[in-house]
Amino acid sequence: MDRAITLQLALTLMLLVLYPTAESKWIPHHPLPRVDPPPLCASQLALVNHACAMLPYARVPPHSPLTPAPPSPNGHDRRHHHHHHVHFHVHDHDHDHGHGHGHSHGHSHRHSRHGHKETAIEEDCCRWLKEVDDVCVCELLVHLPPFLTRPVHNYTVGVDDTCNITFTCGSRLVPL
Repeated sequence: MDRAITLQLALTLMLLVLYPTAESKWIPHHPLPRVDPPPLCASQLALVNHACAMLPYARVPPHSPLTPAPPSPNGHDRRHHHHHHVHFHVHDHDHDHGHGHGHSHGHSHRHSRHGHKETAIEEDCCRWLKEVDDVCVCELLVHLPPFLTRPVHNYTVGVDDTCNITFTCGSRLVPL
């Protein structure tokens, strides 16, 4: 019986000591703000990488400075008698392959001008690129030099003339 009274007394003292502490820790119930889970960036970027991997790599040739024409072997300087024509022939997708004078055939994708339909590869790449969250692109581009990431930036990825996707990234200093 002494043991039961001692146990009851210990529990009562513990309740008196801990009750004010427990009461001061009660927090009124406020609903927590809804937090969206972070996007699955690795999966999104892997899908885009797989879809866009087969796109042809189009490279525009660098502009070289124009040099004057060398004098002809018979001693006449042709610069005064003839116009110099620059001829460019770079593969383009409108299939005219002409060798024009005074204009160039650049390697720009001019699909929409001549009724070019987007290929299945371009369509898949564009579709998956549209699914990538801005957060994923911004996290990927955080490794750029600070002067490129301090102001708010829009990064545009162009698959062809019919598909341009823009990603908006906030500043490192001010959240968007």
